Amino acid sequence: MSDLSVRWEMLTPSELDEAIARLPLAIVPAGSIEWHGPHMTCGSDFLRGEAICTRVAERLGGGVVLPPTWVAAPGFCNWRGTISFTPALVKQVALELYAELEKCGFRWIFVHLAHAGQMQREAWGGAATQYAGHGSAQILVKHGPDGPFESGLGGGHAGPDEAAELMAANPDAVHLDRYDPEDTLLPQYEGCDPWLYSRGLSPEATEAVFRFMAREHYEWSPDLAQRVTPDAGQALLDEVCDKLADELRAWMAEG
Repeated sequence: MSDLSVRWEMLTPSELDEAIARLPLAIVPAGSIEWHGPHMTCGSDFLRGEAICTRVAERLGGGVVLPPTWVAAPGFCNWRGTISFTPALVKQVALELYAELEKCGFRWIFVHLAHAGQMQREAWGGAATQYAGHGSAQILVKHGPDGPFESGLGGGHAGPDEAAELMAANPDAVHLDRYDPEDTLLPQYEGCDPWLYSRGLSPEATEAVFRFMAREHYEWSPDLAQRVTPDAGQALLDEVCDKLADELRAWMAEG
C-alpha cells in the first residue's frame, strides 16, 4: 500500500469515502514546533509523527492519516524555536476535531502524541474523555507503543531515540555535525509567563511547566552522534511502527 493512499491531503472526496469504508480509522499525528537542540530541526516532532503514522497505516492496510498538527500544549515554551498554545485551546481544537472526524464516518480515532508530556496528554486525552460522554467514535490517545524496544538507543528530549527516528524519517532534519555535548546552555526567549501557558492544567502539569521554563541548561548524551546512524534509526522506526500497528489492531478488535 502506497503512502499516498492513506494520506488525507492526497485523497479526493470519493477516495476518502472509499478509504473510510475499508477501515474507518483516523490517525492524527499530534506534533509541535519546538526546540530540539542544535542538531535537530524545530519540526522534529511532527516530522517523526507523520512518518510513524503513515507507516503504521501502511502496515494496517488502511486508515487515513491526517496532516500533522503542530498546535501543541506547552512544554519548553520559552526555549528558542518553540511555539506553544494554552492547553484550553488545544483541548478545544481536539474536541472539534473529534466531532469532525466522526462526521466524516470514522469509527476509531488514534491520536499519536509525537510531542509528548503530561501537558499534551491532559489536552488531547482530556478532550477524548469529555467527547466520550456524547460521541460515538472510539478514541485512543497515546505517545507510542509499549516498550521495551530491542532497537532503543536511549530516551530523552532530542536524545538518541528521537534523533534516530528522525534520521530514518527525514535525514535532512538531523545535523549531527552540529552536535556538541558540552554546549548545555539553553537558548531562551525573555518575558514568557508560565502562568499563561498553564491555564487549564492540573497542579502537577502546572508545576512541570514552571520547572521546564526555569531550566537554564540541558544535559546531553555524550555519545549521541556516534550511536545515531541510518541503520539504527531504521531499525528503531520499524520496531516502533510494528508494535504500534499490533496495538491498534488489538484495540480495534475490542470494538
